[in-house]
Amino acid sequence: MLLRNPWNTKYYTPMKAEEFELLKRYFPESAVAQVGQLYQERRFCLHFKQPRSSKLGDFRPPRTPKSLCTITLNQDLNPYQMLVTYVHEVAHYDVYQQYGLRDVLPHGNEWQACFAALLQPFMTQSIFPQDVLEALHHHLQHIKASSTADVRLHRVLKQYDKKSPGLCTVEGLPEGARFALRNGLVFKKGPKQRTRYKCKCESNGKTYLVAALAEAQAL
Repeated sequence: MLLRNPWNTKYYTPMKAEEFELLKRYFPESAVAQVGQLYQERRFCLHFKQPRSSKLGDFRPPRTPKSLCTITLNQDLNPYQMLVTYVHEVAHYDVYQQYGLRDVLPHGNEWQACFAALLQPFMTQSIFPQDVLEALHHHLQHIKASSTADVRLHRVLKQYDKKSPGLCTVEGLPEGARFALRNGLVFKKGPKQRTRYKCKCESNGKTYLVAALAEAQAL
């Protein structure tokens, strides 16, 4: 998908019906008009990617002076997680347009202010369930680098994921249990260290801190 810029008539064209249908596939239906508005007010490429365990989405600046910025989103996110992640990445786009890459921290005050301002119009019960709204209000008072870093918000959002048979979260396993992550690595669960668990990987003998809400297959 390619965003069109309404401030430059050379590039601006209304969104096509199939583009709206694509947004409806991934976002809460009541938010699609606003998602589309953000989409039309900027000029970047938007891609829905195969799931990546290391991130939910990302923003990439142009590779060349004539190319566009790119936003990618994991296509397996539930609609509410998709919306929060989309706004997160659009905030990176806006900060980049205003400051470039070198003058501000990736998730510094400028990005936090931009993210909060962009998310505010979506903060209604017609878009988010009440439990997600409450977690988002708390999140905006203590903004972290990602929604997954905010355990309270991450836990609430995960409740709306499609349930995969046989999968659980690492925190739901007893200490000493063996489990496999999506990447195929097998671990033995150890003690909790703040929001993560100290787990030993059986394949290489190394110890890792595994997120409490990481999806796991009990063995």
